[in-house]
Amino acid sequence: DFRRKLKTITDPKLIENAMSLAEQLREEGLIASKQQDIMEALEIRFVTVPEGLREEIELIGDPSKLTSLHRAAIRSADIESFAREL
Repeated sequence: DFRRKLKTITDPKLIENAMSLAEQLREEGLIASKQQDIMEALEIRFVTVPEGLREEIELIGDPSKLTSLHRAAIRSADIESFAREL
């Protein structure tokens, strides 16, 4: 639907801005998804996750760092060793 509407725009600058916004929204969605994956892995492994740890994870916006943390959440022996990965 977005792409169909985008084709009706004739101003090149407006098209560029719309695409930039779409890319930004996609990136934000990817980051939020990765953060949720980490939280889910931690909750499955350790049942409770300290609020401070949740807040730190929510502040991370680097997708590759989040991927690394997701793996650490799966591999860590305990919540403390995961926290050291931050």
